Amino acid sequence: MKFMTFAKATLLVTALSAFASGAYALTDEQALAEGMTPIEDAVMSEMNAVLTPGLNSEGVARAVQSHRLVIAVNKAAKGPGAQTMTIYENGVEILKQKISTGREKSEKAKSGRVYLSTTPKGFFRPTKVYKDYLSYTWNAPMPNAVFFIGGIAVHATSKSHYAELGTRASGGCVRTLLETSAFVRQKVMDSGRGSQPGQYKVAKEAAGRNIITQNTVSVDQISRQTGDIVNAKVNSWDTVIIVYEE
Repeated sequence: MKFMTFAKATLLVTALSAFASGAYALTDEQALAEGMTPIEDAVMSEMNAVLTPGLNSEGVARAVQSHRLVIAVNKAAKGPGAQTMTIYENGVEILKQKISTGREKSEKAKSGRVYLSTTPKGFFRPTKVYKDYLSYTWNAPMPNAVFFIGGIAVHATSKSHYAELGTRASGGCVRTLLETSAFVRQKVMDSGRGSQPGQYKVAKEAAGRNIITQNTVSVDQISRQTGDIVNAKVNSWDTVIIVYEE
């Protein structure tokens, strides 16, 4: 069993490296702004996912029993649950819709650096929540952005990309309909101090970026690989975002 596990990891590294030949027209800044991950970081992340069980529907089911809000993102390209986001609140499924995750392609920037347009797998707590978020690199709005790792967020996409929902189409973010993104933001806020007036504030972080403040609560930190609670607290929301492929 150990041999097969490490063999899979080795094949993964080889496959990702093989993709690196394609040229791409982005600068490094544009690649990062689109949510892409440097190839070396992506390889380590995917190796950890391969070597650690739990990132599957069974892991989702366990999380649903332990956390107030669970947002499960299945980034598979094909299959009955592929490219869907399912939301559970207090153990009950409340939403299931098509989304778009990363293209899962290796793309070379103008600098020659290679990026992977991937949505990283794992168990995550939200890190920041925005009412409005503007990508300066692309001059593109990302309404109701809920960031969960680095520059990767669940957010609304533009109507011009609605037809792509249900397919791998982003640089790494999880794209949704506008009304879905507003619902996600509200539910995440409800798992903190609440989404009603007086339970949060909206602060102007920068031009085009209005961040939700004074809304987090103290929650258990979780392991990215397993979703297990670790012996630490973090200011976040009682929400777990799970990205898996099944």
